[in-house]
Amino acid sequence: MKKIFLFLLLAVASGPAAFAQAAPGGSQSSKDYTGGAVTESGNTGFGIKGGYNLNGLRGDGVKGIDRQARSDFHAGVYGQFGFDDFSSIQAELLYSRQGFEANTGPNGGSQRFRMDYLMLPVMYVGNFTDNLSFHVGPQVSLLNNIRKDEQSLDAKDNGFNSFDFGGVAGLEARIGPARVGARYNLFLGKVFEDGPSKVTTVASQFANSKLYNNMLQVYVGIGFTQ
Repeated sequence: MKKIFLFLLLAVASGPAAFAQAAPGGSQSSKDYTGGAVTESGNTGFGIKGGYNLNGLRGDGVKGIDRQARSDFHAGVYGQFGFDDFSSIQAELLYSRQGFEANTGPNGGSQRFRMDYLMLPVMYVGNFTDNLSFHVGPQVSLLNNIRKDEQSLDAKDNGFNSFDFGGVAGLEARIGPARVGARYNLFLGKVFEDGPSKVTTVASQFANSKLYNNMLQVYVGIGFTQ
């Protein structure tokens, strides 16, 4: 994880210098990726991004679950298509690590659960200024891996929902092709499926629980033209 952060920070730090001469005459708007955009808006291109997850749980009270936020990371790619200087659509494919702790071990001992998701947000992007934009839109997430401490778990056998959905909203600042932003993720799909028979290895007390992921993301990225 440290290598990912170091790579992204290096990419963002070197981005403005590396692409300073990309636009005609050496000038560059903060909305440009590397100059020479496909559309006149300067908001069309693709890029890489990654950063920090602060994930917790919300919902009805369930004994034995620590709702405090867990720190982890996300990373992925994005593509953006601009309609004009203000409006664009951006889609992303992200790998995101999330999780929680629960007193489900022997004699009530604490166990740590890690959930790995593939997330696909599709957002409307509006530029307040050349340097600042807001992002808002729907998101779907697919749970593809679960670990209890060091043990891998099957989602179906342990009562986890493999599919989640919701929405995202956030702000982003740009300097040339480099960007930094913060985003809130509202998950509307329950972490666990209904029905006590479906929740076996984890803990039967989570059956019918209305628990949802709750996450804040902070990220850095760098964009390129098509």
